[in-house]
Amino acid sequence: MSDSENPQNNCGSHMLVTEAVLDLCRDLIGSGFATVDQIAGCTTEEVAEVISSAPDGFPIPDEYLAFLEKLGRGAGSFFMGTDLFFPSLLEANEAAADISSGPAEALTLQNRFFIGHHQGYKVYYFDLGSEAVYAYQEGLPETQRLANSFVDFLRQAFEIQKGGPRDRTNMP
Repeated sequence: MSDSENPQNNCGSHMLVTEAVLDLCRDLIGSGFATVDQIAGCTTEEVAEVISSAPDGFPIPDEYLAFLEKLGRGAGSFFMGTDLFFPSLLEANEAAADISSGPAEALTLQNRFFIGHHQGYKVYYFDLGSEAVYAYQEGLPETQRLANSFVDFLRQAFEIQKGGPRDRTNMP
């Protein structure tokens, strides 16, 4: 593998980056979902902007910070159509507020850090005190626990997307 094809050049080591994030970078490139040039992390200022969108004092999981730093601006076709990447992920709070304002919606905004949304009708978030990833979809009565950690969430989505277009309806 040449230097330009090495995912560690864009997903290099940093104390917050886990081996699981590096593995995901390699798998995205190896699967053809992204090229090395399409894997783009957020700048320090952009990460700070995302963190500032969380409730005051909300502990941000290290895996999510690693994602922002190494993949936070995009990763090819991975999560295409879902706003998990900067800057569109910053619209997640607004999407959550819009959903929660519906007359029959049970979504609460307190003690949650909204990290993305899918076309405004589904939001992804962390609950205070948990590293699990949750989702709430407009019109559905209950919150869904999608994965125990952010990397697990990404890995599940990767496996579903790898299954082909017919499986994308099941993406987290």
